[in-house]
Amino acid sequence: SKRDWTSQQRLRWISSTRTFAFVLMVLSVIFLWGETIQGFAVSVFAIAFALVFSVKELCISFNGSLVRIRGKFFDIGDRIEVGDIRGDVIDSTLLSTTVEEVGKGAANHLYTGRRISFSNSLFFTHSVKNESFLENYYMIHIEVPLEVNERWKEGKRILQKIGEEEVAPYLEQARLRIRQLERSRGMVLPSVDPRVTIGLPEAGSIVLCLRMPSPMHLKERLEQVVLTRFLEQFYSETTRVVSDSNSSLERLRKLEKSEGSSSL
Repeated sequence: SKRDWTSQQRLRWISSTRTFAFVLMVLSVIFLWGETIQGFAVSVFAIAFALVFSVKELCISFNGSLVRIRGKFFDIGDRIEVGDIRGDVIDSTLLSTTVEEVGKGAANHLYTGRRISFSNSLFFTHSVKNESFLENYYMIHIEVPLEVNERWKEGKRILQKIGEEEVAPYLEQARLRIRQLERSRGMVLPSVDPRVTIGLPEAGSIVLCLRMPSPMHLKERLEQVVLTRFLEQFYSETTRVVSDSNSSLERLRKLEKSEGSSSL
């Protein structure tokens, strides 16, 4: 009917008017306070991004801790290396790990005096090297560089003998520990007996590498004792050989002179 149609038209007009008024109000607000609203939106977005990033880091660190526990990467007191970080573990929580830093090279067993804490998320991006897999024992590697023209065979013999003598009081216990690990893990592990290998890092030089077990609390002292004894024995014998050679040459010269005088 005509009355019903007019009523429908009236309702449509009211609805359109309300929509137009609402849009006009929104545009007015944007026009008047646009910069303020934009700054507020940026602040809200920044806060939301920071919250998401923080929660993400917390989740990764927590998952890294679960991976460490599940994989049995290390225990408190173990010496580990994660990326460029190397030291003895003194604390480990669900979010971070703390180590007492240990030097490298000549300071291989010396503390640097620095304490490093890092996020457990590093366990996802870096491999974990555990140098204390024998628990109470530690495998030390001692490298001795020599020239090719030096008596490297004699040096190898001396280094092997010194290593065997120094590790003798602890060798049987280290062997027992390695056998226990083999039984518990079902695998064959390398021998812990002292062994000297030869390396050729570059032309004209040789490196003698001694690998031997050491109690955790004696690793630094044993390494220094082995190096000191090697230097004393190897170079004292070298000096003696050179002295004997010089004496032989001197006797040969005197003999030649005496023969020359006799012929005259």
